[in-house]
Amino acid sequence: MAIGTEAMKLHLIPQPQYAEARQGDAVKLAELDATLMIPTRDDRLNRQAARLFRSVQDETWEHDVYALSAGGASLHPAHAERVRSRHDGYVLLTGGGQVELYACTAPGLYYGLKTLERLLATSAGANVPALSIADWADVPMRSDYLDLRTLYPTFEHMLAYIAELADYKLNTLIIEYEDKLPFRGDLAYLRHPRLCLSEQQHRQLLETAQAHYISVIPKQQSFGHLEYILKHPANLGLRETPDTVGELCPHRPGAYELMAGILIEVAALHPDSTHLHIGCDEVWSLGTCDDCRRSGMSREAAFIAFVNLLARHVRSLGKRPMIWHDMLMHATPEELRTLDSEVIVVIWLYGGHQMKADARRMIGSLREAGVAVLGASAVRCWDDSGDQNYPVIHNRIANIEAWRELALTEQLDGVIATNWACPFALGSPYGLFETSRYPAYYSADRSWNSRGDVSDYLQRFLLHYHGLRPEDAPDRWGDYTNSDYYQLMPGLLPHLRDHRETAELIAAMIAYELPAYRQFPLYTWLFRAVQGGGSEEIATGLRARHRSGYAQLKTAKQRMKAALDALLIPEMREVYLMSRFYRFELYEQHLSEIVDGVVPTLQVGEGEDEHA
Repeated sequence: MAIGTEAMKLHLIPQPQYAEARQGDAVKLAELDATLMIPTRDDRLNRQAARLFRSVQDETWEHDVYALSAGGASLHPAHAERVRSRHDGYVLLTGGGQVELYACTAPGLYYGLKTLERLLATSAGANVPALSIADWADVPMRSDYLDLRTLYPTFEHMLAYIAELADYKLNTLIIEYEDKLPFRGDLAYLRHPRLCLSEQQHRQLLETAQAHYISVIPKQQSFGHLEYILKHPANLGLRETPDTVGELCPHRPGAYELMAGILIEVAALHPDSTHLHIGCDEVWSLGTCDDCRRSGMSREAAFIAFVNLLARHVRSLGKRPMIWHDMLMHATPEELRTLDSEVIVVIWLYGGHQMKADARRMIGSLREAGVAVLGASAVRCWDDSGDQNYPVIHNRIANIEAWRELALTEQLDGVIATNWACPFALGSPYGLFETSRYPAYYSADRSWNSRGDVSDYLQRFLLHYHGLRPEDAPDRWGDYTNSDYYQLMPGLLPHLRDHRETAELIAAMIAYELPAYRQFPLYTWLFRAVQGGGSEEIATGLRARHRSGYAQLKTAKQRMKAALDALLIPEMREVYLMSRFYRFELYEQHLSEIVDGVVPTLQVGEGEDEHA
């Protein structure tokens, strides 16, 4: 089969680096027998190949190349040289009833098989077209983030989402467990009494990640954001000040010993993890207590000294330590040079017109001190909206794009796409994890192929995530941009095939936002009732607007509850509902006191017919 010269664009996420049409008929994979030729046996490759071909057998050979042939195709290991120096690269040739696949690493071959799977899932007639692909990742570490501090998916959904990351060629998952990690022995008191993962669940989570070539990096806060640790009576005296409920004083006797013991447990629960993220961000009260002042150390010097103790301990456990950058922003060059050189500093900057300039300055300062750096974008963060229901997408896409550029120009080995569940552990939850997949896979697209065309990302996402083909869409694709996804969900919902529960949740949130925020909600006019002092026209007007506005809110609450039932356990569902409706119920109660005859309508009690 001769290779053609017609370049082609494949509607995949991520987009391949290079693809062209090839002479020959399309290939029906399910009718082909395949053979894996590999230097070292890896059952993960067999399992993935078995999802695609009629039968699979494997053999070991002396080449340092991983290869697959199907339909009687002859193998030519030299094809792998095209991607020899590339991250996770593979070469794929299909057509004329045959398939050839080559890679220099097991993950590379796996991602080639994943490309075949995605081509199959989105092609008509279950055929893969005749084509030639040479593909690789621009960024070695492509990371997603799972924040378990407040609300998170059911365990079954969590496993499905971890497996799904591989479809988009993500290879790293940072997990911030907090009190959801199944601490053992003397540390069992740190477990959440009801929501903690069981030891069996935790093992299954790690096994699922390993089965899909995803490296898990545990995130264990070790300096700030320790509310779930420092709330316990035995640890109260370790707070920097009594009012800083989550920040540790590094000079207090027992502080290091507490965190060292916790890090031993975290490392033991992640035997295959090569890294351990110890957090250490936003310790803003550091240096304010008497113990800190007596030390005579600057805040930055005290911070680095304690981080070095923790880092040395983490290295003794066989892990490489990672920390956030923000407490180092004002450190002097001399202070930075005292930081343990094995620490990886992750620079998290999520927006602002000076973001790239600030990032470059920080990267330069750390590298000058001999410190390795990674970047961190955000697929969801504060964005000046503490109760956002889904990511503020125009901000998130701009931030991901900025880090895409920085990854290239600064030669970064990785960008962590952070995904925060709440502004801080005790804060109101953001939207659910499910609503973040759109920017998360945008980040995956840009981390793999940073020079690809993103003008059609919306269409590609709707195809791969929701199963919506262009010909089935109600309107022309060209009328939409990448920032329109969330607002399109109510209209597209009837046409979606996959992940409908996510789409229904987004549609329910928009139905809630209309009466709550967008249509001059009633609570903004309550001052008129007080000002009017019993005025008939004000009371009558408020009653009329109450009937319409709060009726819409009640309907929205019922719809939201139904959407949440499919995604959260009941305890978490009630937390989320209360976070969205508590304020409005308080306003309505106050309105009832001001305007006679207004009866609360938002409360839904047990046994009440919510659909009446």
